[in-house]
Amino acid sequence: MNFCAECGGPLLRHVVETELRNHWYCSRCLTPQYVSPRIIVTTFVGCGYRLLWAQRGLEPQRGKWGIPGGFLELGETLAEGAARELYEETGIAVRPDQLQLYMTGSITFINQVYMGFRATVDVDVCAPGVESMDCRFFTRDECPWDEVAYPQVNDSIRQAYDDLDSGRFDVWQAEMTENDYVLRPVSHSEVDQSGNRR
Repeated sequence: MNFCAECGGPLLRHVVETELRNHWYCSRCLTPQYVSPRIIVTTFVGCGYRLLWAQRGLEPQRGKWGIPGGFLELGETLAEGAARELYEETGIAVRPDQLQLYMTGSITFINQVYMGFRATVDVDVCAPGVESMDCRFFTRDECPWDEVAYPQVNDSIRQAYDDLDSGRFDVWQAEMTENDYVLRPVSHSEVDQSGNRR
């Protein structure tokens, strides 16, 4: 960042006493300028023991497969954004209030925070949207692991398959840095295949 989005004035790093902060302010109009992590919303959709995947139609990673999701937009709740992205990429309409919180995490090396939800469907009907080349439900063995768009998050996806297999769905917290990946449960509930808590 070099110039103010409000008036075009030059930006200076904000210093509090002697501590250099990770944001700027405009030297002309004094408006603070923050660069914050972007929020990614995803939905893990299960149909029996299969997960829904979308083949990316846009760069980056065009032609690779991933769990449906994208950037949260202004004015959306987390669940609304996840439901919108799911519909845009796969044609599957799930009401935001039907989504259950499933995974949260931070990816520090690309400045992203992600919120993952989960849902179940009874039939595997889906249709790729304008941002997708294809979408399908895959079992763990059918999944094209060598064509995954972001293999850095494969541990989270394998955990989703484990949870489908067991019928036990914790809420998971992931922390990803350039050198480390930690995934741990933060709560536990058992849910049957129809998505009902037991």
